[in-house]
Amino acid sequence: MHTSRRPGSLAVLLFSIFNFQFAICASAQTQPHDITQVDTAPSGGAIAVPLPESQARRLRKYEIPELVGTRQALGPQLIDGRLPRPLVDFRAFAGPVEQRISLFEGGLVAISMNGAGGTIRKKMIIPQDALTAYLKMINATNLAAVQERSLPNATGSASAQLRAYDDRGAFVERRFDPTAALPKPLQDQVLPLQDLLRAMSEDRTVTNTVAGYDPQIGDQLVGDDKKTWKVVRVIADSNIVVLHCTTDPTTIYVQKKDLYNYFIGAAPKAPQQP
Repeated sequence: MHTSRRPGSLAVLLFSIFNFQFAICASAQTQPHDITQVDTAPSGGAIAVPLPESQARRLRKYEIPELVGTRQALGPQLIDGRLPRPLVDFRAFAGPVEQRISLFEGGLVAISMNGAGGTIRKKMIIPQDALTAYLKMINATNLAAVQERSLPNATGSASAQLRAYDDRGAFVERRFDPTAALPKPLQDQVLPLQDLLRAMSEDRTVTNTVAGYDPQIGDQLVGDDKKTWKVVRVIADSNIVVLHCTTDPTTIYVQKKDLYNYFIGAAPKAPQQP
């Protein structure tokens, strides 16, 4: 992008869960697609939670080319014509901040975050062996074994709920204060979800459907600056995309491969006139 601000390097977060190593880095896992498979940007949305510079520097040395099979979730992810069945759902509230992560059959993972400088909504697909590893620890049987009387009571400013679904679609739920010390059987289920949520919130590539997007003239994207930008030209020789702001007399030039660094998703479609 031709501005005075240089895009930062992608910070890659490695985390371990049940001996399964994830690396959030979107090299080969982004798929070529058009604007119809770019998610609509949420109102007031943001691409990612910004990393402190000290952490970004520390994580750069872990950048690796593969993503252990994790890939973009493009489109509705229907299974046999229906929505995927929920498997695990975790929500946490701390004052005005709400965080949520949900796991579905097929390996679909979705997160949403509100009240922390912008709305973040993301999804991706984890490989089957990773999903199996999560469900081995986080399931209705293990959650039912957690005695409710052993849990710290949720307060007005801090509360959380964890749901795990069985094969019939019924669920077990536990509510608690996420800021208090948790009994180990529950902590072993909550911590992996918190790690995965944090990793997805900091990623800018595989969880952003703008990555891999093939721009066409007339497409409209919402930027990290909350403004709407219209594609007016694609320079084939250099793969430079020229975009005009729809509200300001401003033009920017962005390499096609770098669009995901600046844009959250597609602009909402205007309601059709009757």
